[in-house]
Amino acid sequence: MESLLTLPVGEYRAVDLILRLTLVLMVMTALLQILCISVVSRRFRLPLILSGVVLLGAACFESGVWFGWKDAFELAGISYCVTGHLLAGEDRIIALSLGLPAIFVCFGLLHLHPREKGFRNLCWTSLGWAVLGPFFQFVSLIGFASCMAQIRGVLQGATSIVAITGMGLGFIVTELGYFHQLPLGKLAGETLVRGEIIHSLCDILALVIPGVALLIETLRISGNNPEGT
Repeated sequence: MESLLTLPVGEYRAVDLILRLTLVLMVMTALLQILCISVVSRRFRLPLILSGVVLLGAACFESGVWFGWKDAFELAGISYCVTGHLLAGEDRIIALSLGLPAIFVCFGLLHLHPREKGFRNLCWTSLGWAVLGPFFQFVSLIGFASCMAQIRGVLQGATSIVAITGMGLGFIVTELGYFHQLPLGKLAGETLVRGEIIHSLCDILALVIPGVALLIETLRISGNNPEGT
């Protein structure tokens, strides 16, 4: 009979810390975006409001990942033992499916005219990704590739490049993890711990860094166009 999966205290707390850090960074980024609408021109408030609200929603689902981790283990002597509760991996999928399309749309609002065909296509693609992505993995792949292709040509400057790079790296590594293509180790505990840490870092790359880049880009453009022209 196989023994129950146990984790050393240090490994359990390392995952717990990175999950909390990811959640806090997402909430802080969302609140900063919402608070900064008071210092930007009216034309540039919608991207910050939309991104802030969606990131808060994504953070709610990200909190489910953290709570799922806490419920899945309990302290038993000098190590943590599984309780039988399942990890909430689907919450992370929903968080990414909400946050990534919204950030693409927000960058589109900064650099595209709302009446342009390219912006309308971006919105429809993002909406389809947000709705169907949590249920069909191939929709997320198609949605990400399509949004990236539509927005790539209009993004300029270091902040936009950082945002796109972060989203790309975070999304690609996350997808590799879901298809079990990451070398995480041979032992179950080792694979679980490394997987959770890598997924959390990918969430920071895909959501937090682009969110901060969007805020900086909005402040810069608004400063150059104080009347919103």
